[in-house]
Amino acid sequence: MSHESHFSDYSRYFSQRQKVYLVNMSATRNNEIYESLSGVVTSSGMNSLELMVACGGAATTADEVGTAIYKLTSEAFGSGIQVLAVQTGVIGDTIFQFRMQGTLEMFQRRIVPRVELSTNISQIYGNFPLASFKKEWQRVREHMRTAGALPRVVPQKTAINLSVGGIGLTVDLQNRPTPYSMFFVALDQGLPLCVLAETVWEQRAEEKLRCGFRFIYILKSDQERISTVVGDLIRESGGTPMDYKRNWVLVDKMVADIRKS
Repeated sequence: MSHESHFSDYSRYFSQRQKVYLVNMSATRNNEIYESLSGVVTSSGMNSLELMVACGGAATTADEVGTAIYKLTSEAFGSGIQVLAVQTGVIGDTIFQFRMQGTLEMFQRRIVPRVELSTNISQIYGNFPLASFKKEWQRVREHMRTAGALPRVVPQKTAINLSVGGIGLTVDLQNRPTPYSMFFVALDQGLPLCVLAETVWEQRAEEKLRCGFRFIYILKSDQERISTVVGDLIRESGGTPMDYKRNWVLVDKMVADIRKS
């Protein structure tokens, strides 16, 4: 269920410190990849918005400013909202400037189905800019594509909480995660998932640290693989899985796009 607002004043939907998800919708994007970031509103106007993203989040080049388009997804008045926006500037590495345009869509927010399982995973993290993580992700993906195997990483059997949107796990206190991580996750008979994730929450659990990560750079085919595994486990426990594509944060489409198809 959704409805649309055709007002040109978007400021009533965005307030200071509001959490916003950015989903890459640029015409030049790789359509095989879901790419996203999260930010916090620092200022807003009738059709302008500034978002502070995680440290080193800015990966837009000077040539892309003015052409890079994101879908901004958040919550307002108890409903989900999303609107397209052109990136008009970058201040330092953390402030994205946008000009919003077109129809603002409102929709019913949905919970992403999650399951608990134990599998082999590896995590690579460090205080590196997102652009460096993306470059390494592309290098690793190419290695996996041509060699049919992982690079030199040592997986460990780990209890995780998994959804199409992200992963949760417990780590040692001395291994506190950095803003961005790369995960390798054994999932099915294919090659392990290789995804980039941002740290979204931490919680002390005795002498450990429980952490939640949101996938921000992942192949759409790997989203489908996760959805299949999660759906099978939910059915085994007597539940009914939900299509992740009904969660608008996880897709690079607008409601209007679905109606046209």
